[in-house]
Amino acid sequence: MANPNLKNIVIVGRPNVGKSTLFNRIARQRRALTHDMPGMTRDRLNHLVTLDDGRRFILTDTGGLEYGDEKMSAFADEIRDQARQALAGADLILFVVDGVAGVLPEDREIAQELRSDADRTVLLVNKIDRRDAEENVNEFHELGLERLLPISAEHGIGTDDVIQVIEDIVPAESAADEEDDANAPVRLAIIGRPNVGKSSLLNRLTEEDRAVVSEISGTTRDAIDSEIERDGRKYLLIDTAGIRRRGKTTDEAEKLSVISARKAIERCEIALVVIDSVEGITAQDAHVAGYAEEAGKAALILVNKWDIGEKSQTASKEFEEQVRRKLKFLAYAPLEFISAKTGRRVEKIFPRIDQIAAGYRARFKTSELNAILEKAVRGHHPAAIRGKPRRFYYATQLKSQPPTIALFTSSSVEVHFSYRRYLENQFREALGLVGTPVHFVMRARKGMKGEQKG
Repeated sequence: MANPNLKNIVIVGRPNVGKSTLFNRIARQRRALTHDMPGMTRDRLNHLVTLDDGRRFILTDTGGLEYGDEKMSAFADEIRDQARQALAGADLILFVVDGVAGVLPEDREIAQELRSDADRTVLLVNKIDRRDAEENVNEFHELGLERLLPISAEHGIGTDDVIQVIEDIVPAESAADEEDDANAPVRLAIIGRPNVGKSSLLNRLTEEDRAVVSEISGTTRDAIDSEIERDGRKYLLIDTAGIRRRGKTTDEAEKLSVISARKAIERCEIALVVIDSVEGITAQDAHVAGYAEEAGKAALILVNKWDIGEKSQTASKEFEEQVRRKLKFLAYAPLEFISAKTGRRVEKIFPRIDQIAAGYRARFKTSELNAILEKAVRGHHPAAIRGKPRRFYYATQLKSQPPTIALFTSSSVEVHFSYRRYLENQFREALGLVGTPVHFVMRARKGMKGEQKG
């Protein structure tokens, strides 16, 4: 559910005119995928943009609008529906055209659709850094839109004028309030291999057709941000393109999708790892989940399509055992069985998310951590180093997200993996942490060299 106090700025145009490049320019980061291949953007891509004075607005990129019988994209009709939904709630429409190509029939079709919204539409003639585009600018007045700005999204020419138009409609009350970690939206990345139901889950959670859903693997390419609210709590959902192994990404678009998905994981707090219960747990699932673990993110495993087929009384227990065997590195992640298509048990995941987020963001007292460390060492002493016992002196938290704890010890020699895992389990159990990793930074006592991280 979008914030009703924020203005919505929507970018539209036919394929390959530079919409995503303009989106990235205004957003001040590379959120949208850009490529010469038409149809790179398929879903609506939202981004919360903050101006220099703190005022905020929602910027939306849409897929290329195609008309006529010969469409380059198999998803042309779905893309057009997505764009129309975005336009219905737009406060300002940025209609982008290609100055090099001149006025094309598709531009006229789009202009005709926007005629009733002319008062909130700005026509942007892009690519004017090229000489032939400059000469074509005046031709676009025939589209009947009064406000026209020549720009080069790639080089930033004229984009300050675009931002000025946006600033003119963004109210001061849209400035961000100071939010502490406890009240900030929980950032969730929906990840998984292609066609496991990630977009269906996004649509179910947002209660709208937010993403194009298809049986064709790889329908989603960009990461899409959607803000929702449940029982007074806010969540930012980041849908991602299905991740394939590097060796499996045969075309340029899929390679860019992997980059987009991994960037989405970096931005999230909790990774919702979606697994297809029909196909079962695969090596590719482990590969995808590994990205979240490597990035130090909290995780919740969601076994999707649990409504399909007959299930024995022990089916869920047996499936979870398989998951635990193949995803040992995510032993800390709880697991839920859901059906994104029917909505079965989907609402049950929010209490889990709240529990995970609380631990992922938590700060703990040094005295509490020292008591846990003392009890853990007393229960199981670490291995000696060259005949001398290793000593732990004290513990203190360095940061949260995830909880990262410094352990001051008598030696810089690395702690054995099994003992590190033992300490991790002891701290997680004592602190009541669910779904979040615990990281340790081992520091030798002052006067001794060496430091190791983990």
